[in-house]
Amino acid sequence: MNDDMSAHIDRMAVEAIDLMVDAVSEVPQGSWNSPSNLEAWSVGELVAHATGSATKVVTLVEGGELWGGPSLPSDWTYDDPAGRLLELSVRLRQALPAVDLDALRVSPEGEVPLRRALMYPVSDLALHSWDVRRSLGRSVELPDDLLGLCEGLVESLPEAMLRRPGAFGPAQPAPADSSRTSRLLAFLGRSVGDNCGAQPTP
Repeated sequence: MNDDMSAHIDRMAVEAIDLMVDAVSEVPQGSWNSPSNLEAWSVGELVAHATGSATKVVTLVEGGELWGGPSLPSDWTYDDPAGRLLELSVRLRQALPAVDLDALRVSPEGEVPLRRALMYPVSDLALHSWDVRRSLGRSVELPDDLLGLCEGLVESLPEAMLRRPGAFGPAQPAPADSSRTSRLLAFLGRSVGDNCGAQPTP
């Protein structure tokens, strides 16, 4: 993985959590229990998982203790999902100015500099902001910097790790004229055509 991707990870962390806040603010009140674009998750469960990823970003920056394993929706469900994400956004902005991005943190790669450890949950937030809007039948393009971060992270992972249970499903077809965002999400198992059918849960 190219460490140049992490040069502005602090700014991208804020950008990713803001994308999620905006996406969640668009969820109609009656849609939380509707199926998401990811198999086995409702829209509310998708948002809860993403809230766990946002919490992981903030915990890494604040130097707190991380939990093991993925963020289970049942652990991150709140009565006011958008409000909780806004609180996390404020905490992130408060913590970033004083943080040492070269301080060591635990990541899926082991102990690495914070700037590198943040790549995983920041990418997760960006991708799931797309999922939330896709679940609402809407289309969105990821910002170039976050898209490049996600592409670089995906390219750096061995296929066996990328497609392991609980990660990403088989690549889906993408129309020839698809955007970079659509091509990436199709590669990660999402349907990017007119049909918003559910895909395997990551």
